[in-house]
Amino acid sequence: MKPLSHHEILGWIEPFARRGLQADLAASDRNAGRLAFRPAEFAVAPPAAPTATVVARLQLERLERGGFRLTRQLSLPGGGLATLGVEGAEAATLLEAIERVPPASQFRAGPGYELALDHEIEPGAGDPGSRLRLVRGVARLDGFHLELDVSGTVKGVPGKLELKAEPARALELPEDLLAVLGWSWTRLTPFGDAWRAELRLRGEGLERGRLAETRLVAAVQHLAATFAEPPARFHERQQAARWRVTLRRAVPLLVSLALIGGAASVSRLGLYEDASLRMVLFNLPPLLMIAIFCLPEMPRIEIPPLPRRPRAATWRGEAG
Repeated sequence: MKPLSHHEILGWIEPFARRGLQADLAASDRNAGRLAFRPAEFAVAPPAAPTATVVARLQLERLERGGFRLTRQLSLPGGGLATLGVEGAEAATLLEAIERVPPASQFRAGPGYELALDHEIEPGAGDPGSRLRLVRGVARLDGFHLELDVSGTVKGVPGKLELKAEPARALELPEDLLAVLGWSWTRLTPFGDAWRAELRLRGEGLERGRLAETRLVAAVQHLAATFAEPPARFHERQQAARWRVTLRRAVPLLVSLALIGGAASVSRLGLYEDASLRMVLFNLPPLLMIAIFCLPEMPRIEIPPLPRRPRAATWRGEAG
């Protein structure tokens, strides 16, 4: 890619200069085709949070396939970063689209948490604020860091969630910490110094993004409220939901046992060798096994652990 010429820079700056935005040549990269602008401050009031001051930075870059990408990055009061990106043929049109999306839509804040949301503006007509697709969410909680990646656009692919303790410490989290919110969340499993789970999502494009954002906000608020109380309170408040999770996890095992029992009882039904019902019952288990392998997510056949009261007195754990 050719470095930006002085003439190109002047042409790029023109629609931004009309809005009082100044280029930051020291932060720009002419060789990479990126032009940065000086930061601006905004006073915003995100949902369910008091007014806060955020710092916005714009960056315009030339794409190899043609056209431009404009990104707005917000530096949030709690230290998080939220980005908004859009691509198109004209820089002035991209700037107009970015300006029509209020900064308050890029983050959530409340007692014990701050959630930064990375969005892409999908192509289309109408208000850009109604065409936001979530690609990533990062939350700062009391002693924890959460990240959800939903950048994949393939239908049926789940979002990937990772939860870390900050600072790192020895800690045991319940497997159903998120699964109590419903079928959409899988169990929490340890992975190195973090815990991982998946968010099941239906649909694609904007529908998938809106669903992911709604469930992420609910999960972050749930975790913030949970971490604000002793671990024993999680068991007391979520006891019924924890038993529902146990029953959901037991379904693959119960179905497998039922199939084995059904196949073993075929010979006791007294059916003729050439009876259609006998043939259907006898071949049902392997047909169902084939159907299982066609599912987007393999069922986990296990004996799920029963819900138990966490033994730790606090979510702070031990430093490690």
